[in-house]
Amino acid sequence: MLGGGYAVLSREMVGVEDIIAVITTDGTEKGAEFMKEIATYPSSCEIYRTGDRRYELWAMVTGTSEALGLNKTLEKLKSVIHVEMRPIVFVFPHMPPDYFMNTRGKKVTFSYNQLHVLRWLCQNIRMPVSDLAKRTRLTARRVRKIISEIQWGGGVHLANGYDPFALGDMEYRLKIWFDSDQITGRDFAHVLAKQYPNEFWWSSVTTNEPILDVGLIINDANQVPPIIQEIKTTPNITALEDFVTYPRTVFPRSPLSQGLRRAFEETDLLELETSRQNGEKNT
Repeated sequence: MLGGGYAVLSREMVGVEDIIAVITTDGTEKGAEFMKEIATYPSSCEIYRTGDRRYELWAMVTGTSEALGLNKTLEKLKSVIHVEMRPIVFVFPHMPPDYFMNTRGKKVTFSYNQLHVLRWLCQNIRMPVSDLAKRTRLTARRVRKIISEIQWGGGVHLANGYDPFALGDMEYRLKIWFDSDQITGRDFAHVLAKQYPNEFWWSSVTTNEPILDVGLIINDANQVPPIIQEIKTTPNITALEDFVTYPRTVFPRSPLSQGLRRAFEETDLLELETSRQNGEKNT
């Protein structure tokens, strides 16, 4: 289940918002090629097919203008007949509050040494402190302090990745409309996570409509009907749609990881400029 580790900037550092674009086509597209094309867009994080002629794109955008630009770009694709965009916030009840999908984090300023340590952590999130100290030419004590500053500062998230489909499981999706006068989407997600602790994987709440999207991980399609029937009897639900998601195309360089990469590049440029200026002074 475990995959590679990762380090990404917080949403607050990058200034991005999460959106879901529901894309309906006329069926003339070639699915894999269609998804790969959309995955190349800079704001794309993940795209997957949710049924015949329908896809969902998770993207991170910096403001309304970028969201509108993405919407227009999608609408111009040859086979697309409709695009619906919804702003969302993610809720992962099983993960801690500071998990990067559960928080916007904070906007902070990194020191040179913090970025120096982060650069090596990005290559191997499990690198021992002793190795980090050798590579950064800092003391082990200093490295530990820097890692603590990074973890608690809120500007960067460090975590281990995992593949929920590594054992052959599948994702089943629920789109639930609920009565927002009676319960919030976040509270509803926590109710379902407690009710189905083994199946519940993730959820997102649409911020301008009372819609809760839920992803369940299941290993047998026969699990689904009883769960659907139980959830339909849950108070405060007004409608429910369920469907299977098909193989997804993940765009590996999200705006959060790209932002961290740019921070490294800017530090390199600053270091080069400082070295040049020091060289000029010495001559």
